[in-house]
Amino acid sequence: MSSLSFLGQSQQSLVTALLHHRSGLTVDELSQLLSISRNAVNQHLSSLGSSGFIQSATLASTGGRPGRIYSLSPSGLELFQRRYSFFAKLLLSWVDKNLGEQETKLCLHSLGEQMAGEFENRIAKQPSSADKLREVAAIMCELGYDARVKEISEHYTEIIANNCVFNQLAEEYQGFCTLDLSFLASLLKTDVEHKECIVRKGNYCCFVIAGYSG
Repeated sequence: MSSLSFLGQSQQSLVTALLHHRSGLTVDELSQLLSISRNAVNQHLSSLGSSGFIQSATLASTGGRPGRIYSLSPSGLELFQRRYSFFAKLLLSWVDKNLGEQETKLCLHSLGEQMAGEFENRIAKQPSSADKLREVAAIMCELGYDARVKEISEHYTEIIANNCVFNQLAEEYQGFCTLDLSFLASLLKTDVEHKECIVRKGNYCCFVIAGYSG
């Protein structure tokens, strides 16, 4: 099902029009294309803008009052279904077939490190181990893991993830969890143990973090 389904019909038509006109459209142009009033267009743009799906820019003045042009934001573009898992599966299959199991594992480890590199500054800004753990859980939530920190003892902390964002790939490729482990180990600069795994019929993914307290 498309992510557009939660939008009303008029808003779906509006974002689709903007998808077809990547350089952007004015309120008047949208009104003409969609056969709805300017007021209706403005209401939809306001709502979609509040949700982060629309971005706008000021048009160069032609002597009158400066106008605005509207286009889809990166989040707006994500409303349209993209089969990332399908293409990721093809890529992983090619790597596994042409490079072998060990090279595939090394590739996933490297990808986990690269993922961590995108967020290292956020972790470095945190003043304590507990803050770092909470920030990692927040980052994981942003990525779709639905994660939380669970403190077991003074030096034994777990990160619980209720969602496996790579579930389909992990089901088919044993060892895909190497990416998650590499990601967390690189972010926290410590060893991580995968205690429980959704793909291995666990209720959730449980990562034990060495030497950290939540």
